[in-house]
Amino acid sequence: MNEPAIRTEEQIISLFPDRETQVCRGWVLKRMEGQLLVYPLYYKFSEGDIPENIRRCEEIGRQCGAGCVFRIVEHTNYHLSSILTDNGYGLEKCGVVGEWNLTGDAGKLCMKRKMPEGLFLKNGNGGTEYVMAGETVIGIKRQGLLFLPDGNLSDIGLEDILRFAAANGIVRILADIPGREGLPEQYGWLGFRRAYLYRCYQKNQEEKSYKQMPEVVGADVYDRTGNGHLEIIEFPMPILKGNVEVIKSLREKLYEPEFS
Repeated sequence: MNEPAIRTEEQIISLFPDRETQVCRGWVLKRMEGQLLVYPLYYKFSEGDIPENIRRCEEIGRQCGAGCVFRIVEHTNYHLSSILTDNGYGLEKCGVVGEWNLTGDAGKLCMKRKMPEGLFLKNGNGGTEYVMAGETVIGIKRQGLLFLPDGNLSDIGLEDILRFAAANGIVRILADIPGREGLPEQYGWLGFRRAYLYRCYQKNQEEKSYKQMPEVVGADVYDRTGNGHLEIIEFPMPILKGNVEVIKSLREKLYEPEFS
């Protein structure tokens, strides 16, 4: 198991105390932006129990109207990705988490340059503060930790964030950089290291079906062998019954002008 990565994921999860959180047999479920994000951090049950736990998560997601997204950290849960694939999931995205720790030399370098304008702290809940750039939240701060939920920065320079961090008692930065498997060059130049890679899996077509026809499309159903039957409808389907003559008569009637 990748213990350092698991500890880091725990810290990231704790930065969102206002988001609904559940635990399902060691998997942490967190409602995030219309999705149920599943962090399978604690792997203490047999491989045979994994499909059942996936189904439990899906049922929780169905009840709250959100599709499950499984976030798997590299070198953990070796069997889970293949089991998810067998149950209709596909790779939604991958990303890398970068880590920066303040050293004496780095702090001096940051403070030598002009402090960035436009960045400020805004109070949040549970001891959390938000780093703001105008009306946009670009980071979440708790004590000496700063988390950048989207490390693909566009409107603010990474060097400005480091100077802001050094001036506000931040000694460690974690950056979630989606769409990357390696650390971007600008991060490497400024002293970040690649902490770990993660991959997110989502059920194929699940989001589209739930959004377009949530009153019709229900949860997946699994038979006793563990095979999934995707998106069973939520209402009874009438089935016509009759002999050959009755069915033929009904079919011919449907071609009449009043039914065409």
